[in-house]
Amino acid sequence: MSADVTIDAALLDALARFCGEAVAFRTPPVRISGGFWADIYGFELQDPPVGLAGQLVLRVMPDARAGRREIIVQAWLADQGYPVAAVLQAGTANGLGAAFMVMPRVLGRSPLASLRFATAVLGLRRTLRSIPVLLADAASRLHSLDPTSLRAAFDDAEIDAATGGATSFLATVERAAVSEATGFDELSRWFEANRPASNVEVVCHGDLHPFNLLVDEHGDMTVLDWTGATIAPPEMDIGLSAALLRCAPIAVPKLIAPIFARITNHLANAFVEESRRSHSLDDSAIAWWEALQYARALGEVVHGRLTPGSAIGERHPFETAAPMMSRRLRVLTGVDVTLPLRR
Repeated sequence: MSADVTIDAALLDALARFCGEAVAFRTPPVRISGGFWADIYGFELQDPPVGLAGQLVLRVMPDARAGRREIIVQAWLADQGYPVAAVLQAGTANGLGAAFMVMPRVLGRSPLASLRFATAVLGLRRTLRSIPVLLADAASRLHSLDPTSLRAAFDDAEIDAATGGATSFLATVERAAVSEATGFDELSRWFEANRPASNVEVVCHGDLHPFNLLVDEHGDMTVLDWTGATIAPPEMDIGLSAALLRCAPIAVPKLIAPIFARITNHLANAFVEESRRSHSLDDSAIAWWEALQYARALGEVVHGRLTPGSAIGERHPFETAAPMMSRRLRVLTGVDVTLPLRR
């Protein structure tokens, strides 16, 4: 959407069609900072129809198929009692964008929201204890759900249940392998040779990190952003989240970079150990998925640098974390990668 006035009109039209009556704003849509893929707005309706009272969130997704998949997953999770925002209205092929969801606005803050370098001494101990536990709890509760009915919902919508898992990540690595970057062809061979076997598949989030959690004043948690959700081995979520914690995309001064690295390594290791309390996990599979997250993210950086106007711009988290990810990827796989300069 190029202008919020377009969002206003399109949203009112979409809601009127769903509700069967005209609606008006008490508070028109205001953009909320958030993800890099979807556009997010907060709004409230005047004299709202049943089910649309209070503060609401509009999530506009640029790809219809991926958006439809996310809608199915989030609605299914809400039906299972998992801590997500309910899907109040959703649709595709409309004036809002390729796909959209309307949800209640969830109150809460990221576990990292109050941690700043100025208050690190006061908040660090609590953060080091709470984040691994919160993430492991979110993963454990998710992985305990029976995915059978979600598979059926995907089948009904003619959506591949495995979309968003290893296949799409490996495709990004293979795309980078035919670019001017180096090392990605060797990585592709490493992933093929070391791919873990697994007879267990669960519902995975695919992007579980502290900024996708909201915790309210009562300690209740809500898990956000289900774009990468898929059905895969549980080690997928554990490995990807360990990677996101270990190579956190946060720019820090060089002077404190070693201290920061020790903190993030502690968080990643503590999360993996906490996750073992509820599920049996394969160490080699976790390492494989952790390496795949780095390789996939670096592959996206390659594409972003070679494609003017790409969503993976200079300030994208993958760019911020690229040096750390390259070093950790070398430790896990023995492969060095080089990235092209940005065009």
